[in-house]
Amino acid sequence: MKKITTYCLLIIALLTSSCEKFLEVTPKGKFLPQTVADYELFMNDPLMADAAYGNEEYMTDDLFLNDSLLSGMNDSRTAKAYLWTKDLFRETDDDAEWNSSYRNIYNCNLVLSKIGTATGGTPEDVSRLTAEAKIHRAYHYFHLANLFGNDYQAATAGTDLAVPILLVPDLEAKTFRATVQEVYNQVIKDLNEAIGESGLPVMGRNYIHPGKAAAYALQARVYLYMGNYAAAQQAADAALALKSTLLDYNTFSYPNPAKPTGAVTGRPAVDANPENLYTTTNSFSGVITRFLIHPDLLNILGEKDLRYVYTFTRLTSKGTPSPSPYPDYIANYINYSIGVPEMMLIKAECLARNNGKDEAMGLLNTLRQKRFKAADYADLTAATADDALVQVLAERRRELMYHGLRWFDLKRLNHDPRFKKDLTRIYKGVSYALPANDARYLLQIAPKIIRINPAIIQNPR
Repeated sequence: MKKITTYCLLIIALLTSSCEKFLEVTPKGKFLPQTVADYELFMNDPLMADAAYGNEEYMTDDLFLNDSLLSGMNDSRTAKAYLWTKDLFRETDDDAEWNSSYRNIYNCNLVLSKIGTATGGTPEDVSRLTAEAKIHRAYHYFHLANLFGNDYQAATAGTDLAVPILLVPDLEAKTFRATVQEVYNQVIKDLNEAIGESGLPVMGRNYIHPGKAAAYALQARVYLYMGNYAAAQQAADAALALKSTLLDYNTFSYPNPAKPTGAVTGRPAVDANPENLYTTTNSFSGVITRFLIHPDLLNILGEKDLRYVYTFTRLTSKGTPSPSPYPDYIANYINYSIGVPEMMLIKAECLARNNGKDEAMGLLNTLRQKRFKAADYADLTAATADDALVQVLAERRRELMYHGLRWFDLKRLNHDPRFKKDLTRIYKGVSYALPANDARYLLQIAPKIIRINPAIIQNPR
């Protein structure tokens, strides 16, 4: 793997320069691989499985920073994000989330544009690599659109701006922001075509390589955020038909139960988690050093839920618990992958929205049995479809905390009067607010990117 990664990084270095081009990438005149095996190396790059975003966790109501923690972050983008500052970037700042996503999209475009004429390899290899590149490209475009564009609303998606669509490996081109509808159309097209590739296996051979289950899982996520619940349920069913493994949290333990501060025994690393359908690692998890669970999330989660037990521990000072009532988060298990639990929750939400309350609650209870000790577990019930939907969304928040989705969920649910939510913070006695549907839900595009390409319109601040 080290040799493969080194080769890929060398190629990427040859494809990049310090010249200020769109995304600062200049592939022209540089060495390009020639064989199918060469292009395989691009798809072997672990960076291809990097979620490439995550700073938005600090903007949600799942995460809390006290004055001491926030003061230590100074004037960082993280501190600005937490307080929903309008301008997140200085004039010279890069946006790692934008650049990393487009770096991976560039590599996908390179493979897709050249693999058909590359030498060597089998037709099955070409088909598989084509499918993998389209799945990865769809993943990054979907998340870019949700970070920088409005959430999908059928009435306005055709005019709402999202992000530039680049489908060829020429990032020197000056381009403009496509609409939300155009980006979603491209994402769905890529996923449908990937699923139709005969060389795509059900599961990829390792976490970097997505298979058909990953394509269906991503498709389910996309359709859910479009509000196309029938298609989302169909895709979730297709993914679950290929893989439905659930981890039993009752099999986990801390090496020292009296002081659970170390690694959790029995819980697999993200890249080996058997629940995953589409695995994405996240470099963001290495950036987080400390934060607290938001009291609102703690109230919903509760301390008997094993997802609480194996995710949080209390702040300590010389071994003594902190007087803070909120636990400190151990930042070693942020999982941005798309997994079996998410598919179950998508299906449950679709059922609840279509008067299928009993089946929806059955899915929740199947999941929750794996997340509680037997003595603490009780089945959930719902009197109405609306009640079922409320419980599904609460379970979604518990199960998918720190999975990179809460920010997107806030955006989509703010359009429903039942679930819209105004967020507030207090820092050093000053109150900060993010009203539902505020313009700041569309992230600022780094001024540096707009300076390079003035055709890119800034989001309203």
